[in-house]
Amino acid sequence: MELAIFTFLLLLASWSNPGQIHVSAFAFHASTNSRCFTLAPPQSAVHVATFTKKFAPSATCTTPSLLVRAAKEGGDTDAVLPEFSTLEEYMDYMSAASALPQGFATGTASGTFISVEAPALGPLPIKGTVIHLTDGPTDSWAACFTSNKFPGAPIKVGRSRLEGGGPLQAIVVNNKVSNVCSGGDGVADSELVCEAVAKALSLEGGSETVLPSSTGVIGWRLPAKELAEDVVPKAVDSLQTESALSAARDIMTTDRYPKLRSKTLSNGARVVGIAKGAGMIEPNMATMLCYLMTDATIEKATLQKLLSNAVNESFNSISVDGDESTSDTTVIVASNKVPTDDADALETEFNDALLEVMKG
Repeated sequence: MELAIFTFLLLLASWSNPGQIHVSAFAFHASTNSRCFTLAPPQSAVHVATFTKKFAPSATCTTPSLLVRAAKEGGDTDAVLPEFSTLEEYMDYMSAASALPQGFATGTASGTFISVEAPALGPLPIKGTVIHLTDGPTDSWAACFTSNKFPGAPIKVGRSRLEGGGPLQAIVVNNKVSNVCSGGDGVADSELVCEAVAKALSLEGGSETVLPSSTGVIGWRLPAKELAEDVVPKAVDSLQTESALSAARDIMTTDRYPKLRSKTLSNGARVVGIAKGAGMIEPNMATMLCYLMTDATIEKATLQKLLSNAVNESFNSISVDGDESTSDTTVIVASNKVPTDDADALETEFNDALLEVMKG
């Protein structure tokens, strides 16, 4: 008898039998009677191994002996993940399902900073991730943010962007420092990083078309100068249009595994989501940063309605430690690259796909 608990963003490793790891990209799945799935051989082991080496260099890359339906059925994660006996199997599986939708590119980079609050710690690592709409800005985007009474500076900027109703062409995410209760001008720091992204990408709409997110230590000032002058330019230089896996990896903080989900619609459009979070799990919305990308053609109002409903059915439905985060952000962006002849039918199918990705 299985117990499935949708507790998005836990580290998601449950040891029930020796040598078996239960790993879920967006949800925690516990089983009282654990058993291994029958896994199909990969269609292209070399391709997957290359993907893993490029986008998950921290994992040892070997030709996978086990690849499930992600490779077999066109590159999607399963509604319920199978079991993985090694990290390499998990990373191979995620690689096979990580293809970006049309019109998207992601890039990541690392840098260092010295905390103003704790200089004795010396240089500390920080990562930046850029998600870019390669063919121009889109009006088709939606977001849900934390309801915490003390939101971080990126939340304030994000709410302003959403309420302003303007288009979006990029998202920038940093880990290590959350830019919450920083003691400085956190909004100005977030805007500085957005300006650096706009400059590096030559965005005609400027920084107003960039959405910032931060995650990490509360109470530290964001190292905005280091991000703007070092990390962001390198992240933009590394932009690629193949896989979302490196972005899923580099937004992590205390997560042990990157979290990624994907679903392909009947017209060929894809919904791909990446997320991070492992603590401060409480309804409204559970601690997370979650970024959903699709090349489906769908209007802004429809996206907001579907996203809000999906958040209520997934991320708003769980609690672990009773701590509501100050940084919760879920964003969905549509590049509108795949046309549709039946908007009503697409909305129904898209809603099902979105729920599968977010509950996965």
